[in-house]
Amino acid sequence: MPNQQRTVTLVAYPEALLLDIAGPLQVFSSANKILKKKAYRINLCSMEGGAVCTDTGIELLCNTDFAGVQPHGDLIVPGGPGVNKVIEDAVFMEGIVRMARYQRRIISTCSGSIILAAMGILDGKLATCHWSRGDQVRKKFTKVNWDLDRIYTRDGNIYTSAGVSTGIDLCLSVLEEDHGRNAALEVARELVLFMQRTGNQSQYSHPLRLETAPKSRIEELCSMVISDPARSWRISDMSAIANMTSRTLHRHFVADLKESPSQFVERVRLDHARAMIDGGHRNMKRIAALSGFRTEQNLRRAFIGKLSLSPVEYRKRFGSITLPT
Repeated sequence: MPNQQRTVTLVAYPEALLLDIAGPLQVFSSANKILKKKAYRINLCSMEGGAVCTDTGIELLCNTDFAGVQPHGDLIVPGGPGVNKVIEDAVFMEGIVRMARYQRRIISTCSGSIILAAMGILDGKLATCHWSRGDQVRKKFTKVNWDLDRIYTRDGNIYTSAGVSTGIDLCLSVLEEDHGRNAALEVARELVLFMQRTGNQSQYSHPLRLETAPKSRIEELCSMVISDPARSWRISDMSAIANMTSRTLHRHFVADLKESPSQFVERVRLDHARAMIDGGHRNMKRIAALSGFRTEQNLRRAFIGKLSLSPVEYRKRFGSITLPT
């Protein structure tokens, strides 16, 4: 209920990522300001209370310990370099499992979903995590339905987000769930953000995928596609540029980027179209032409297929907004 005060408790532990804590805290603190009431009571807890040193070396002073956390609130578990240590700490894990049992919503940011997985509460659930932890979580927590291409997920009362900034996106969506879209939009404006991204958006762009992929024979070709998405990128042309057969080209794309050449081209074009819309372009026919989709129908089909939004709906959610002066 919108008029009911909710308690949000953020968990701190040694080497937790500072922004994973500060980002969500700021969203709910700004919500109190925007809503002109104490809509959220915010707590910072640790296993024993007191000061906790984050990954930055900055200490946070917790106002309660695990035992002092009240039930029926929202529990936010951050990620960070300290995750691997705390999941091996039996006392910490027993305490957080006991505390989480009585919470209304359980939310993780970044690699905090590893802690939730170690607690056993993600078994059979949809979840995401920071892309750099992909191999680790898939091998260690096989009962979890990992979707690492999403920026955040919700499965029942459990929410997970992919990375540092996406924890803010997730908390904005929680705020929208509690107090409506206008409240979330006002907080996004307060923090000088675009309105929050939906959970089914990819957590990384294609240039980032290329930077993190091993050096390969398709790197130059991929750079050409990214720099000129409107070009007619037929498989035969791409094979000739890469100086390999179509079958070998397909094998390299799947090995290096986990997708076929045609899927890569479509995603690059979609990223280009999204960037144009984000930048304020409104002519869908021109966006379709410059991004390589040729027609508005093809553009619409790609947006709905990958983002579950039409280009117009995407523009309404994520296009440039006019900030108050």
